Amino acid sequence: MSNKEDTFVVEDMHCNACVNTITKTLISNDSVSNVEADLSSKEVTVEYDDENFDVEEILSSLDMIGFPATVKKKP
Repeated sequence: MSNKEDTFVVEDMHCNACVNTITKTLISNDSVSNVEADLSSKEVTVEYDDENFDVEEILSSLDMIGFPATVKKKP
């Protein structure tokens, strides 16, 4: 298992219900080991097994539940 962590910007995340929906959706995937959603920064950090899951699948999962996202650029 090869863990990777990426952060996504989710502009439409406005409340705790949004945070809960995003977290439950992503953590339900067996390849995701951790999800941290920060409402104040509108960022979601996802730790996942990049051998079985990838950034495009995360973006697609978020889009399907009504939270389009972009990958936060690393400094």
